[in-house]
Amino acid sequence: MKERTLKRRVEFKGKGLHSGEFSVVVVEPAQEGSGILFHKYPEDIVIPAHYSFVKGINRGVTLSKDNAIIMTVEHLLSALWGLEIDNAHIIVDGKEIPALDGSSRTFCESFLNAGIVEQEKDREYIEVKSPVNLITPGYSIIAMPSHFFEISYALHYPGHPILNYQYAFFKMSPDIYFEEISKARTYVLEDELRGIFEQGLAKGGSLDNAIVVTSKGFEAKGGLFYPDEPVRHKVLDFIGDIALLGKRVKGKFILERAGHAAHLELVKEIDAYFGGKGFSIYDVLKVMPHRYPFLLVDKIESLSDYRVVGIKNVTINEPFFQGHFPEFPVMPGVMIIEAMAQVGGFLLLNRMKRTENMLVLFAGIDNARFRKPVKPGDTLVFEVEMVRFGGRVAKMKGYAKVMGDIVAEAELMAQIVEVEK
Repeated sequence: MKERTLKRRVEFKGKGLHSGEFSVVVVEPAQEGSGILFHKYPEDIVIPAHYSFVKGINRGVTLSKDNAIIMTVEHLLSALWGLEIDNAHIIVDGKEIPALDGSSRTFCESFLNAGIVEQEKDREYIEVKSPVNLITPGYSIIAMPSHFFEISYALHYPGHPILNYQYAFFKMSPDIYFEEISKARTYVLEDELRGIFEQGLAKGGSLDNAIVVTSKGFEAKGGLFYPDEPVRHKVLDFIGDIALLGKRVKGKFILERAGHAAHLELVKEIDAYFGGKGFSIYDVLKVMPHRYPFLLVDKIESLSDYRVVGIKNVTINEPFFQGHFPEFPVMPGVMIIEAMAQVGGFLLLNRMKRTENMLVLFAGIDNARFRKPVKPGDTLVFEVEMVRFGGRVAKMKGYAKVMGDIVAEAELMAQIVEVEK
């Protein structure tokens, strides 16, 4: 697939949903590889559409850089991402993206009328390569591998007479997005309105751009466009939020009772796990000095400058299982920490200009905790972040997970030394 942009510029005008202030937005074509860039006028500040610039999540996503802010970006981003427009310059004269009718339909229609053109550069994807679970008392999100972009969304308000439960599933394409999702308008429960107004929000809200869900039914201009319009709007919001990864994503996402804050937590996790460069076992062998039976890293899932995610497949053939509780095989805690340190060592060695004759040695272990046993058949996922790195001494924080649950954690100090052969 090639990257795409608009054929010509388009303009939108209107009041923001929350600020109630008038703004003008111009969306222009952009060169391949540019991504989605907001240009705040008159400050002349460029804000990339990336989660690192999210400065507020309160019934909408706010981007900010220096003294410039842009509120409620998710519907516009959803339209761009839903129609597979990769590169665009968005000039914003005002505080907030116009609400229009509360959906992304007007944005989509304008983009399609302007025309969408294919560019030369191949599109880059972040692929979900292993399950990621975000389970809390308030919401649950599961991300799974897929060759496509699939969304399964359950909206749940227990006990509500009208909106107790809605469910939708989509295998995304531009046609599916335009026909099945883009007309879904933002909604609010009648019981929530007072609290929203007290927060100074929804100053531009009305039945022209929102659905009000009462105890008796739906209040909406023209009635509902879809019988399950609220949950489809949740899908619309999710697509706008996941656009803040900055790259297309392949995966199946199963969400229940989630919202913008939960979506952004997932975006961070997906980027941390799969956004960096991956390395096979053959690449690991070129960097790491360890060999059987003490090499405890099977592959590097993701590597960036300050974070690494590594994989260890735990099998019954591990030598330590022969003597460590053979009747009830459990991976020794010290071996879990050693595997975590080896993943962190890959991060450190990758930062060195040369690795010949270089070794990463333990200098200290603090705050080690073991929460659950690790058994044969488990896949250990190690997430190690750089806390401090100076010269050849480093401090790292590591987590070991199995099926998304933390089984161990520790702070590791290490020193890179050069040895003579």
